[in-house]
Amino acid sequence: MYLLNRAGTPTLACPGRILARVSSAAPPPEVDLRGALNAGSGQITSGTKGGLVYAVAPLSGSGANRAGVLLVHPARGLARSLLGPLAWRLLFATALAVVIAALVAAALAGRLTAPLGRLVGAARDLGDGDLSTRVAVEGDDEVAEVGAAFNEMAAALEQSQAEQRAFLASVGHELKTPLTAVQGYTEALLDGTVEDPAARRRSLERIHAETLRLARLVQDLLDLARLGRGQFAVSPVDADAATVLREAAATWSERAAARGVTVELRLPGQLPAHVDPGRLRQVLDNLLDNATRSSPAGRPVLLAAVQLPAGGAEVAVVDQGPGIAAEDLAHVFDRGYLWSRYRGTRAVGSGLGLAIVKALCDAMQVTIWAESGGGGGTAFRLTLPPAHTIPPPGRRPSQTQELPIPSSSASGPPPWEPA
Repeated sequence: MYLLNRAGTPTLACPGRILARVSSAAPPPEVDLRGALNAGSGQITSGTKGGLVYAVAPLSGSGANRAGVLLVHPARGLARSLLGPLAWRLLFATALAVVIAALVAAALAGRLTAPLGRLVGAARDLGDGDLSTRVAVEGDDEVAEVGAAFNEMAAALEQSQAEQRAFLASVGHELKTPLTAVQGYTEALLDGTVEDPAARRRSLERIHAETLRLARLVQDLLDLARLGRGQFAVSPVDADAATVLREAAATWSERAAARGVTVELRLPGQLPAHVDPGRLRQVLDNLLDNATRSSPAGRPVLLAAVQLPAGGAEVAVVDQGPGIAAEDLAHVFDRGYLWSRYRGTRAVGSGLGLAIVKALCDAMQVTIWAESGGGGGTAFRLTLPPAHTIPPPGRRPSQTQELPIPSSSASGPPPWEPA
């Protein structure tokens, strides 16, 4: 540090005893120090010159020998001179930052690992068979999303297991009924209880009918197993769906005649569509089986179809049975649902046929749904996708019709005439 007079002449401000301890003092810079003093009232001038860093600060109200102060330091040694007094502060700040970071990391780790630990425990409980396991979801971060997804998965598994139990119960009941009948009739025949030839024939016919029922149930189970494994071969092609409908109507007219039920067929002509004819026939067989079994004697079952304006066709299988409640329509294709819902009030099948129908329709990209009439009866409607190739001109119907909704509230033929 130097003292400057009004002429800008520098004089060392250190006393002689202190200066004696200094090995070398930074010399004044070769700049206009007088001009720096007179640059402005109280203005500090700084800069570098000849490897020196300097600052000139005027002193107000000073005499001729003390007009200002000059601070000089070698530029290369400035950093080292400042590091000494700042080093301990930097070390302290660094240590404090490390401690704070460690505390924050520990808090965050605890917040993250605690929910993950609960998830691990819940996953193990779920793997051990406790499907009622759930985890508490807190916050809205990613861990909370994982917890919510886990709860949804556990709920879906629990529901699926409940449905599987109900399904197995319905299948067990369906298997037990014909087996019990077959066992009773065969025991009677073996014991000689039935001696009349006509009675023996009736017993054998009953046994035959029950074995056919068992065979159909076993086939339904095999079909469902194939569907679950993706082994159901579906090969859609451009075909005339009307031909499939005529064949199905002819077959089921003969079978339904024994029950006093007729099958009425209404077709506009050809129905070009992109379907698998064999699988479509399987769908129609299931629907017509249910319809002819549900309809009372003397009331017809309708199998109708119309061509859609945009291509494809709409097919309806309409019965005159007791109908399905509105709240049950959304579950008609669930395995065993209708069986468990109506088995005590009406004749129902195994509860597997409609599940197979829905799976086949989905595989062929056929839309299917169920509707109920106001006075009873049920209509199953199918929308067949259009054929990829356009049929020859003049073979398609000129106009489309609206397929009917059944009603069994009045006697005589139901009002099935298209609007």
